[in-house]
Amino acid sequence: MVKRILFFCSIILCMYADSMAQFRLGPTGSMGINRQIYKSNSYRYEGLFKNRLGYQVGVITDLILTPSLSLQSELLYARRGGYYKLEKANITEEYTTDLGYVTLPVCLTYKLDLKSAYVIFGAGPYLGKLLHSNHTYKSNDINIENGALRVGSDYNTDQIKPWDAGLKLKAGFELKKGFYMVAYYDISTADINPNFTVTRNKTLGIQFAYIFSLTEEDRYSRFEKFYEF
Repeated sequence: MVKRILFFCSIILCMYADSMAQFRLGPTGSMGINRQIYKSNSYRYEGLFKNRLGYQVGVITDLILTPSLSLQSELLYARRGGYYKLEKANITEEYTTDLGYVTLPVCLTYKLDLKSAYVIFGAGPYLGKLLHSNHTYKSNDINIENGALRVGSDYNTDQIKPWDAGLKLKAGFELKKGFYMVAYYDISTADINPNFTVTRNKTLGIQFAYIFSLTEEDRYSRFEKFYEF
């Protein structure tokens, strides 16, 4: 999965080299709700993990392929995590994780032209590398364990895998002057748990950006008489 995404990204870089006149970029940020899905081969822990508030910040690029299609890639720092609390007879367990990833989503984006704005729909893969982790585990309000998670793929010693990957879906609008807002859904397809149970991230959020045109040609074509030669 990781090799396929890297290969896909290399193709995009080659296309970018041939299409510099149609390339745009800008800052982006988002707020979202992250939830971790936890299951084993025999049991799905429905409702175990609760929603956690997260965010993403970084840059977005827009490589224009046709008047209605573009490749939008992003380089983001994404804050995610999980939380659950179990209450049984005489026992209470509480577990919290905070995870920080650098992520690279690449979406093929369709744009419906509505004069001063575009309605946009996009989908594509993302790849994430874990940069930061922290966790706490409490039993009956007593701190049993805390600190950084052990990162790796060894099920005997490690607690979280270093890579995440999945699919990003988004829909929203973009003003031709650059303001951009979409609702997005990141669905992890990679198991981030090195143990025999499966853990995946899912994030639903709202993303904002301001995308700048880098050339006079693009500015002129996007808004009539906005920029004079």
